[in-house]
Amino acid sequence: MSKNPSITERLIRNIFAGLLDLFRIGNSPLSGFTLLRKYFSPKDLREITSAVANSEKTHRGELKVAIETKFPIFQIFSGKTASDRALEMFSFLKVWDTEENTGILIYILLSEKKIVTLADRGIYKKIGQEKLNLISSKIGEGFKSGASKDAILTGIKDLTQELSKHFPAGKKNPNEISNEPYIS
Repeated sequence: MSKNPSITERLIRNIFAGLLDLFRIGNSPLSGFTLLRKYFSPKDLREITSAVANSEKTHRGELKVAIETKFPIFQIFSGKTASDRALEMFSFLKVWDTEENTGILIYILLSEKKIVTLADRGIYKKIGQEKLNLISSKIGEGFKSGASKDAILTGIKDLTQELSKHFPAGKKNPNEISNEPYIS
């Protein structure tokens, strides 16, 4: 979604996102995420959950969308990037822990406007990181045009096509990871 900012720019963006989160509106679970509300409504998040659930009916893969409004400040000082954080989230959310190693994470860092798509080793053998990077770029273009929900839905659709081709649904197709986006 954006070029690589300096450490100062990253600090400013993430501190600002943290300050915005202090201004709560209402009592809903999303009330503290001001930056999140800029891009997604509760209805949008329900549509994303539904799209993931529908996608997973057509293949044996597991999709997970993770949206973070800000990057931990101490990690900026330690030199970590959005890609590093996506890898941490891949592990934290146990996307790697599927029976056939077919988990995919779409990681979105709103404060820095970064999108990273990672997949488990079963996916890499068939799809590869280049294809995942193209899907991330496509999602980023959607964000730039102001259609964040539609961009994620398009990314899910593109991943669904690839997964359906390489990992079609079988008789046994358990839901191994929650379909709801992880938000922090």
